[in-house]
Amino acid sequence: MPRPEFQAPPDVFYNESEARKYTTSSRIIEIQSRISERALELLALPNDGVPKLLLDIGCGSGLSGETLTEHGHHWIGYDISKSMLDVALERETEGDLLLADMGQV
Repeated sequence: MPRPEFQAPPDVFYNESEARKYTTSSRIIEIQSRISERALELLALPNDGVPKLLLDIGCGSGLSGETLTEHGHHWIGYDISKSMLDVALERETEGDLLLADMGQV
């Protein structure tokens, strides 16, 4: 099966309606939180009290970034979907957000 990003523009999959639905789903919120916690474990960052600067590729509406912020880190989020980033801005996430297609960078 071809990858979705090769079949249609990102807003077909994550338009404004889908971005809001994704961000308000309690199931998605829980999954993103657990994935982010696990990613931090795997990074094995030193517990020295110094915030780290992390890159969240495919940050969407900033759900994972919230976990990074809760752990005291700074983050930059990249996403291909303007709608998802708009939701992140509305939610006042603390990371810096960039609209970008990592497949083209």
